[in-house]
Amino acid sequence: MVVETGFKAFQTDLGQALRMAWWSYLHRIDAEMESAGYPERSYPINYVFALYAQPGPMTISEMSRQFTISRQAASKIVAALREREYVTVTASTTDQREKIVELTPKAIDHVTARLEAASALDRDVRARIGDEGLAELCRLLDQVCQAAIGEAGADPINRYRSPKLW
Repeated sequence: MVVETGFKAFQTDLGQALRMAWWSYLHRIDAEMESAGYPERSYPINYVFALYAQPGPMTISEMSRQFTISRQAASKIVAALREREYVTVTASTTDQREKIVELTPKAIDHVTARLEAASALDRDVRARIGDEGLAELCRLLDQVCQAAIGEAGADPINRYRSPKLW
């Protein structure tokens, strides 16, 4: 349902619905995280989620390539996460110039809390639209993704390329 507000639309009805759904989803999870004592989500913290999704520790150079950012940007993000005690950095055993980035237990706790908040929201959505409705919603969103970036671009393995929009 589109509500007329008098403001000029800068998106289509579908774009606005997707944007509001995503914003609402994040807003609820962020509010639950803050009430549980976790700090407001910031740009560097998004990389904790991206690192969590990787199969293991990464070097700063690997982060740069995987997340399509410069090595300098990756280094700055790592420094910010290290300052907040979300990552540890150690020298590589094969190349002393290279640094290996690994999540700390604090980071894992943060990700776990966020997954729990997201699961609670998923359960609320399921209660509203049912199991079949949720399955259909996921199927339709997958179709939107494929229409927007193509089937190859919708590869779930690469969904954590760049967390800029998280």
